[in-house]
Amino acid sequence: MFDNPFFPLALLAAAAVISPVFSRSRFLAGVIHFVFIAAGAVMLIGFSANILLGHPYEHTVHIGPIAVPFLADGLSAVFITVIAVLSIASSFYSIKYMEHYREYSAAPYYIAFPLFIAGMIGVVTVDDLSFGFTAAWQIMTLASYFLIRFEHRERANVASANKYLILMELAYGVIIGATLFVHGIEPGDSVAVITGKIAATDPIRIIAVFALLFAGFGCKAGVFPLGQLWLPDAHSVAPSPVSAMLSGVMLKTGIYGLLRTFFWMIPHDGVAGFSGYYWGIGIAVMGAVTLFIGTVQSMKQNDAKRLLAYSSIGQLGYIIFAIGAALAMIHSTSAFVQGFAVIALIGAVYHVINHAVFKWLLFLTSGSVLYATGTKDLSKLGGLMKFMPVTAVLAFIASLAIAGIPPLSGFASKWTIVSSSLLAGSEVGVLVVAGIIALFTSTITLAAYVKFFGMSFASAGSEWNVSKPIREVPVMLLLPKIALALIICAQGFFPAIAFTLITRAFATAHGSIVEALFTAGLGERVSASSFGVIVSVPGMNGFASAAVPLVIIAVVAGALLVGWFIKRAGGSTEKRTTAWLCGYQELNDKNRYASANMFSAFKKAFWWAGGNVKK
Repeated sequence: MFDNPFFPLALLAAAAVISPVFSRSRFLAGVIHFVFIAAGAVMLIGFSANILLGHPYEHTVHIGPIAVPFLADGLSAVFITVIAVLSIASSFYSIKYMEHYREYSAAPYYIAFPLFIAGMIGVVTVDDLSFGFTAAWQIMTLASYFLIRFEHRERANVASANKYLILMELAYGVIIGATLFVHGIEPGDSVAVITGKIAATDPIRIIAVFALLFAGFGCKAGVFPLGQLWLPDAHSVAPSPVSAMLSGVMLKTGIYGLLRTFFWMIPHDGVAGFSGYYWGIGIAVMGAVTLFIGTVQSMKQNDAKRLLAYSSIGQLGYIIFAIGAALAMIHSTSAFVQGFAVIALIGAVYHVINHAVFKWLLFLTSGSVLYATGTKDLSKLGGLMKFMPVTAVLAFIASLAIAGIPPLSGFASKWTIVSSSLLAGSEVGVLVVAGIIALFTSTITLAAYVKFFGMSFASAGSEWNVSKPIREVPVMLLLPKIALALIICAQGFFPAIAFTLITRAFATAHGSIVEALFTAGLGERVSASSFGVIVSVPGMNGFASAAVPLVIIAVVAGALLVGWFIKRAGGSTEKRTTAWLCGYQELNDKNRYASANMFSAFKKAFWWAGGNVKK
């Protein structure tokens, strides 16, 4: 059952065939849909666990004269697990959420959703860049296209879906086109065979191969400026469970492609005219630009889902920055700097996992707000905390996590990325600048989510702009979100679990240029526990960098306790009165603070970053 991916893929296909038959009864169809997807996802998780235990999967499927190689190693296992876990959560959430779309038939949704999952599994398990990759990419792309245009009566939605389809097909063409520059390439060649042929290719063609692969997979991963062309429109118009899958999972297939390209397919520095070091610096710079621009653009949005979509570009920028930094580090001539390549890669993959979870929770929180109020316009929302207290708490947890506030999940991965780049920057100055940009951008992320949370759940506004009664969403919409919130807390308090998993993944993924580093002395470089993340390198006394979130929390709690004691000792009393409204007699929709006015000075200063929104 857990020895190959084809049985769970068959269950996904069955979900696409059987559940639409019952689509007249949305609840029944949703339950059947969930059961098939959950069963397949559990098998995929077992399949991944089997791989991490030291049993990689290699198999070639022959379809007439066509041979399609499959390879699932440790790296594949991590991505399969992320896809599987979020598929369970999203399909369960869809059972009740699809009642929101009474005017549309649910059948297309139940056909496309499991095929979308199957396509993503295919992308991270096929081991070629021809027949198998083509089939997987097209299934993923076409299925997601029909999900994005689900509300097809809205012309803007159809336009966004069409733009998405065109750009994803262009990205596919660029990736396939890259292989045509490889000397002696043949259809059906595995990645290992292609890598050997790249080494025999002349330098100019090698540059073309990797430039095109970066452009193709980078477009899928949202690299600036390619991500801005399609991502905000597609993610903001899709049904919320689909938006969560697009942002939390599908973007990561682009990251998977970049990791495979630059850590498995890249030739050694001995190949004339090729330098992994300079490629790494270039990718790191692109990542820093992406994370900064995407986050600034996110802060400017007044549509909740567009804010989350632009934020995805920013968060993927952290991962791309870490990939580039690790590539530059491993090709550095300094043994000191090479020691940090492992740390940067762990941070990159850990942020893949963390971002998948907290962005999934954020999109479904936004979906719950839309379900309860009928709007995602932050200018019309506010004060939902008193109507939707559970959703508010979950949104607060996810917002803190994505902003990198300790001790939640985003902190551990961001700290690992930033600290490794700053420490290695003593030898590679560019990484210091990029690391500082990444650190500064975390404050902009916090500002964006102060806006998202404050304009949705705090403040006031919905009582004047939402005509229907507002109440907490049904339990079936809360349960998967609660589960993901618990995972966020666990990821933050116990990063050692994920660090061990990621280390195991790279150690069991043979053929990468970092394999040796992950199989020797990793404990000397990075460790993690409930007290935080400790970064060090061999030969250094003590540790080079440490973050201890629980200690920080203890210090803050102690300061609050001291403040409370001083207040009590002085005998001060509290008086309650109505808030001063700057001269207004009462708070109403005309004199409240609107979403468009938040951080207006900052938005004016960074108008050049794009993503500007008219009031």
